[in-house]
Amino acid sequence: MDVFTKRLPEVRHQLSYFPEAVALTSFLLLFFFFSIAAPNFLTPLSIGNILTFGSIVGIVTIGVGLLMIAGEFDLSVGSNFAIASYVLALSLIAGWPVWVGVPLAVITSSLLGLLNGVIVTKTQIPSFIATLGTMLAYRGIVRAIGSGNFATYKGEEIAFFQTLNGEFTLLNDLFKTQGSFRMSLIWFLLIAVVFTFLLMRTRFGNWVYAAGGNPEAANAQGVNVTLVKMVCFTLTGFLVGIASILQFSYRLSVDPLRGDGMELIAVAAAVIGGIRLTGGVGTIFGAVMGTLLLQTLDQGLVLMHIPIQVFQATAGAIIVISVIINTFLGKGD
Repeated sequence: MDVFTKRLPEVRHQLSYFPEAVALTSFLLLFFFFSIAAPNFLTPLSIGNILTFGSIVGIVTIGVGLLMIAGEFDLSVGSNFAIASYVLALSLIAGWPVWVGVPLAVITSSLLGLLNGVIVTKTQIPSFIATLGTMLAYRGIVRAIGSGNFATYKGEEIAFFQTLNGEFTLLNDLFKTQGSFRMSLIWFLLIAVVFTFLLMRTRFGNWVYAAGGNPEAANAQGVNVTLVKMVCFTLTGFLVGIASILQFSYRLSVDPLRGDGMELIAVAAAVIGGIRLTGGVGTIFGAVMGTLLLQTLDQGLVLMHIPIQVFQATAGAIIVISVIINTFLGKGD
């Protein structure tokens, strides 16, 4: 016992350099549990659902995680997601070509993200409060432009969207039973790799960590913290737009509740993945693992016929435990 007590500070110090380790370990344990307890969990259909549905919210989580590392929040991503979806759908229904509608949706979501950044950095209002306000405002815009109705596209560009996020035939054909893998998985992995490189191998990534960890010291070292945070807000909006296009490609329709609650899932996944609420610590890999953990939990409970309320309660408990563990590890820095 004395040996354990003496080594605890050393172990805590080592783990503080790998904040995603807890999420990875938890994911593996949860996956192992459901592989035994949940019927049909280890099937191509089930695993495909985890990766396919997780890839959409995972792309948004990468943006939210990046912003949290920079020391800010964006609670408007779900509403922004819906606006981008409607912009794409309505532009296509109006007869605009896909090469106009798709960029327009991404530009719109990016500008809404930039607007959040301008509000936060110029007014010094805490981003949690500022984006809570824009979350409600953007959702009001959704209801206004959508008139509370579904928008469904039935035009000639369907083949483009099937290519963008159709069935991942190459992977599905590897299994004898039906798989549910879609091309969004490839986009998710590609974006995760690009943003990991951005954070870990570029000067901008160093600025993001500095802006979130100690903005005063970063400013003193010549880092334009305001600009860094505005770029992070814009990149978050950009990824929201990409995710909205991929989901629209799957359904070819959008409704007024599109993206509702997505902001909470994204923040929860980022926190579970080891990204600290105080900023300056975290990785894209952690955000990915947090997303997969929540999606695995959801899929496993569904297969065990357990009510959604249990998922919400379990996810809430995991978030609290993750924050406690990350706070504990933070003392080892």
